Amino acid sequence: MTKRQIRKLKKISLLIIILIIIVAILFFLIKLLLPKNNSLNDYSEEALNVIEKEDLDKISKYDYSKTLEVILENNLYNANYLEDYINITYVNQEDFPEKVNKYLEKGYQSNEINNIFKLSLKNQEKLENLTKQKDFSKYLEFANFDINNLERYEKYQKENADKSLDKIVTYVNLNLDKEFYTDTERIENPDEITTLINKYHYVDKDFVPKDLVTLFDSKNGAKMVRVAAEAYQKFIEGAKKDGITLESTTAYRSYSFQNTLYTNYVAEDGQKKADTYSARPGTSEHQLGLAVDLNDPNVSGARLDDKDFKWVKENSYKYGFILRYLEEFVPITGYMEEPWHIRYLGVELATKVYNSGLTYDEYYDLYIKEY
Repeated sequence: MTKRQIRKLKKISLLIIILIIIVAILFFLIKLLLPKNNSLNDYSEEALNVIEKEDLDKISKYDYSKTLEVILENNLYNANYLEDYINITYVNQEDFPEKVNKYLEKGYQSNEINNIFKLSLKNQEKLENLTKQKDFSKYLEFANFDINNLERYEKYQKENADKSLDKIVTYVNLNLDKEFYTDTERIENPDEITTLINKYHYVDKDFVPKDLVTLFDSKNGAKMVRVAAEAYQKFIEGAKKDGITLESTTAYRSYSFQNTLYTNYVAEDGQKKADTYSARPGTSEHQLGLAVDLNDPNVSGARLDDKDFKWVKENSYKYGFILRYLEEFVPITGYMEEPWHIRYLGVELATKVYNSGLTYDEYYDLYIKEY
């Protein structure tokens, strides 16, 4: 190959390289100047037919959005909310497009609306009837978060800065930010084994549990709901095998019976003190037919001795019972320690409550009540 040919080949190679560079630059510029993503072809024909051409031009600048598509398909499009629609994550939920517009109209931003759809359906329903709420993103990790209590959480946290946020949520849900026996709530289904009754939840005065039967060891006709009575017999027999002698004293109490007890205690000690050891009528677990008070006939001057208490504390859950009122539970239950009082929940639930180390009030709020 002559020198002339070599020079010519070099010029051609250089020209090709220059052309490649020019093409690459032009491609980059075209990509940069064109809309980010003309995504109109991704939308359904139904969606494209519901808005004017100028809005379609705007939409073409954004990536495809399933949320926007369902908004268009339901003829709910509002041009003022275009960017919000694009940034709201679609949720396969009934009335989703209607809810999106409702939240936008209340003044929520797209990121806030994404958080709203992380809430339970019950909380979403509550939120629809409220004015715009403060940011609640820090509460999203708590399954027992109740949007209705948001302001109370904030207030209680300021007053109890030493408590963790999860405790704040649970305690407010339990109404512990209020005085006992204020804003009480009637229990709708008191025959359920899981029923929580306390100083904020009551049953009607004429409520009588179904299927009450006399306890096998009762000397005074004490009764419990059948399933609890059968578990109680196994509990007593299990204690006996371990050298522990226990018997029942009182179990089911009617509203009128509890009223008589409480009235006498108030007359003797005053209401404030009586409230620390006796339930007001309608708020006693005994009226549910699921609680029984124990006694050791071999112990004088007390219902149980330390050995009895230790056995009950360590074994009652194996038979479906829990100790409701321990010393460490006083701030939550509002009752002094009652090592003789056990409450039936069934073996599975009682075991979970025992292992949690929580009061039943806390456990109920965290794992049973739906928010």
